[in-house]
Amino acid sequence: MKIRKNVLADALKVLGKVCSQTSPVELQRMVRFVGIGAEAVLMATDGVEVVALTVEAEGVFDFGVELKALREVVRTSKNEVELQGVAVEWPEVAVVPVDVVEVALPEDFGNLLALAAPVVDRLEARRTLQGINLSADGVTATDGKQLLNLPCSLDLREEFTLPFPHALLAAKPVGKGSVQVWHVKEERLFRVEIGNFVWQGKALPGAYPNWKQVVPMERSLDCHLTILEPERVIDFLKVVPDQPPFHAVELQMEQRELTLIAAVAPNMKLQVEAELIGTAPTKLFALNKHILLRMLQQGYKTFATGSDGNTPVVATGGYGRFIAMPVRAIHTKATNVQPVIQKEEPKMEESKPTESVNVMDELNAAVDDLRGKLKMLFDESATLTRKVKEAVLAQKQKEREFVQARRAIERIKMAI
Repeated sequence: MKIRKNVLADALKVLGKVCSQTSPVELQRMVRFVGIGAEAVLMATDGVEVVALTVEAEGVFDFGVELKALREVVRTSKNEVELQGVAVEWPEVAVVPVDVVEVALPEDFGNLLALAAPVVDRLEARRTLQGINLSADGVTATDGKQLLNLPCSLDLREEFTLPFPHALLAAKPVGKGSVQVWHVKEERLFRVEIGNFVWQGKALPGAYPNWKQVVPMERSLDCHLTILEPERVIDFLKVVPDQPPFHAVELQMEQRELTLIAAVAPNMKLQVEAELIGTAPTKLFALNKHILLRMLQQGYKTFATGSDGNTPVVATGGYGRFIAMPVRAIHTKATNVQPVIQKEEPKMEESKPTESVNVMDELNAAVDDLRGKLKMLFDESATLTRKVKEAVLAQKQKEREFVQARRAIERIKMAI
């Protein structure tokens, strides 16, 4: 078959998110090409998910080529690529039942998933939080510290959680689409179709958290802050050094002004114009700098919270609602990494006594830090286990090939 180089290159960017050129399973290293006249369907699988793209290509064919070889062909070819492959026994893809309801997706569905994806923690121990939830309330993602709900019209009978959409984010499909969900034994399967993009797989197991319980009641939000210079705040947050585990930035609110102070370097400050309606928090109020930066970059400029300093922050102004928990305890470890950033010329001010850190907050911080380290060790252990399994499979494959080669040699000797 013949296919344009740029078409194949774009397809491999998507299919390469599913198949792996280092997988010990041959089918999972391959891209399947199926010609159906004036179009061809390019397919890839990781054993659980299947992704297919329809592109322009003439002919009737059905063969497979390894991803590594395809990438080399794209690298060395010019305008048009001529491909030949081997016949493959492709695993049977689950057929969508005829009675399954097809639910229409909004035209900007791909953009919604792109907004939700940064909120997902792919290393989260709870597997259901490693994906993005779809329900009648829209698209929802959370990592336990922040939550993003993007309302859209989804006429789903039941909510379900998509695995992290690597291929869909790479494909960036546009136009009208649909999703179908059905049960096979104890598993839920889904099929997403948008334009020339098809994605089919298993929904993540487990019930998604009841995130509506996290949303504070309107009457508890007696503090509303609107940042009038978000670009300056974004530039400031980008240069604030990290300080695990909280990466805290303190927000001091006044009627017409907001002061941001980096917990890791209290000499780093920024004053910007802001509008405060209601009562400013009476306690030290801080947010994770990465979460605040993400909110502002997605267009959220108005922040509602409670004056008690413990109420979750509800950010609006973007597509939906972005909710984040304030940092309960911050560790101020003074450094001289950056100079003071001020809206006006620096003024001499009386030093204020710093609040003593609560013992329980300090203990909670230590526990969270330990939990993060344990999760990192667990993830590394899982990675090593997977690599050992792959090495064992590869070794067994080599042993089988050796036995087959020896038998072939013996047959040749006997024939002679």
